[in-house]
Amino acid sequence: MAGASRPTTAQAVDLAPREFRVSSGLVAIVCVGLAFGAYFVLRYLGLWSENDTAVFSRVITGLQRAGGFDYPGRYVHGYAYPVWGAGLSDLTGLPAAKLLQLYTPLLGNLLLGVFGFAAFRKLLGSTRLGLLAATLMFLVPELVFTVSRGNHEKLTVSLTLFALLSLLNSFLEASREDRRWGVFAAWVAVYYLAAFTLVTINALFGSSFIVAATLTMAFAFAALRRAPQSAGQLGYVVQRLTLISGVSWLLVALVMFFVYPSAGRDLGLLRTTIDRLSALFLSFSPESNPFSAAPDAWASLGVYRLVSSFRWFLFGASFVTWLWLLRRAWRDLGAVPLARLFMLALYVGFGVQLALSGVVDLLGLAAGTNLQVRLYTYFALLAAPVLAHGLWAFTQRFRTSRGRTLLSGALGALLIGFTLLSLLKATLDPSVSNRWWFYRPAEVEAIHFWDARQQYGSLWVGVAGRLRNAYAVSYPAGSANHNAFDILGVDPQTADALRSPVIEAAAVAWRVPPPGLWLGDRTYDDGDTQIFHRIPQTPFQH
Repeated sequence: MAGASRPTTAQAVDLAPREFRVSSGLVAIVCVGLAFGAYFVLRYLGLWSENDTAVFSRVITGLQRAGGFDYPGRYVHGYAYPVWGAGLSDLTGLPAAKLLQLYTPLLGNLLLGVFGFAAFRKLLGSTRLGLLAATLMFLVPELVFTVSRGNHEKLTVSLTLFALLSLLNSFLEASREDRRWGVFAAWVAVYYLAAFTLVTINALFGSSFIVAATLTMAFAFAALRRAPQSAGQLGYVVQRLTLISGVSWLLVALVMFFVYPSAGRDLGLLRTTIDRLSALFLSFSPESNPFSAAPDAWASLGVYRLVSSFRWFLFGASFVTWLWLLRRAWRDLGAVPLARLFMLALYVGFGVQLALSGVVDLLGLAAGTNLQVRLYTYFALLAAPVLAHGLWAFTQRFRTSRGRTLLSGALGALLIGFTLLSLLKATLDPSVSNRWWFYRPAEVEAIHFWDARQQYGSLWVGVAGRLRNAYAVSYPAGSANHNAFDILGVDPQTADALRSPVIEAAAVAWRVPPPGLWLGDRTYDDGDTQIFHRIPQTPFQH
C-alpha cells in the first residue's frame, strides 16, 4: 500500500467550495449548537420532563446516594452515563434534575455540533462542506430531541462521531507516504477508547457504530472484487477493518460480561436474538414516544407531516446522492479518496441497521416499538454529510454565477424553514403537538402536597404522562407513601383527581371528557391547581 498512488487532500471533494479558516467554521457551529440548546431550555424555562429524563434523574440520584453501582433501580445497560451525570452533579452542586433540565441540553447540542463538524470536515475534505453537514444535523428534530433530553444519547451520538473521526484518521495516517507511526498509534488508541466508552454507556448504541464498521468490510470486499488492481490499497483496508471489528466486539463482550455484568445477566434472560436487541433500550411507554403519528398526538395529520418533512427530504436526497457517488466511484475505485469510500460504506452500515429496526417494530416486540425512531438518529449522522455533498454538487450544475446564487438562496430559505420546523417538533411545541411535556411548579407542588398526606392512594393527574414524569424529576426518590398517579382514563378505585388550566386544555386537545371526580369535594386549591376527592356513595367509602 505504501507505494500506491493516493489522492491528496485537495482532491477529496470533486467540487470543493472556496475554503475559509477552520476557526471560523468552529465558531459558527458552536453558535448553532448553543442556539438550539438554549431554545430547547428557554422554550419552557426549564420546566419540562419526559420519561427518560425522569428515569435517569432517579438513576443518577440513586447512584449518588448508594456510592456504588449496585443499588435498586440502577440502569442495567451501562454505567458510564449515570457516573458522568453524578460527577457533574457533585462538581456543580446541582441536583440531577436541574442539571438534566437546564444545562445538559446546551452541552448535548454543543457536542453534536463540534464533533459533527470535526468528523464531517475530515470525511468531506472541506471546511465549508463540513460546516454545512454539521448544520444539517440540527434540521433533524429527532436528533435535536435525543441529544437534548435527559438520557445518555447526548454522549453516545457525539462519541459515535468521535469514533468515526478517530477511525478515519488512523486509516488516513496509515495511507500517507511519510507515515507517522506515533500519530497512527495514537488515533488507534483513541478509537478503542471511544468504542469502549460507548459500550459502557449503552451496549446497543455503543455497538451500533461497531456494527456499521463491520458491515463496511462487506463494502470493502465488494470493492476489492470490483477493482482487483487496487488490492494493495483495498486489501490493507479490509485487513485493518477485520482486525478493528474483531477487537471492538471483544470490547463489547468484555464490558457486558466482566466490567458490568448486569448487562450480560439481562441478556441471558431473553429468549430470542431480536428480543436481546430490543431489551437493550430504556423501556418506552406509549406516552413517552413523542414522534408517534397517532392523529390525537398532533394538532392534525397535516401538521405532523409538515414538521416531519425534513426526514423524507433527508432520506430521498441523501439516497440519490449516495447512488450518484457510488456510480462514479465504481467506475474508477483507485481514484476515489479513502474518506469518500468510508462515507459511502458507513451510510450503508447505518442504513441496514435502520431497515432491520423497522422489522423489529413491525413485529411489535416489547420495548421495540420505537426502535426505528431511535436508530434513525444514528443514520442521520451519515446521511447529513452525504446530503451536504449532494446539495453542493447540485448548485454547481448551474453554469452562471447568477443561477447558482439564486439556487443557493432558495436552498437557504428552505433550510431556514426546516430549522423552524425542527425546533417546533423537537420541543413538542403546543402549536403543533398535543403530547405536551411542560408543567407548572404549582401542579407539581399540589401533587407533592397530596402525596405527603396519603398512603397507598391513587391520584389522577391528566390525560398523558406529563405530570407523572414532572413529579418523578422533581422528587426522584419516588413516593415514600407508596402512592400511584393515574393517567388517561380514571381508574374506578381512584378517589382523587388533579385539575389545572393546563390539564383542562390537554383534555380538550385530546378530545377526552373531563373526569367526574371534578364534581367531588375540593380538598386543595392554591388558586391555580385544585385537587378533588370523590363524594362518598356508601358508608364504607371515605
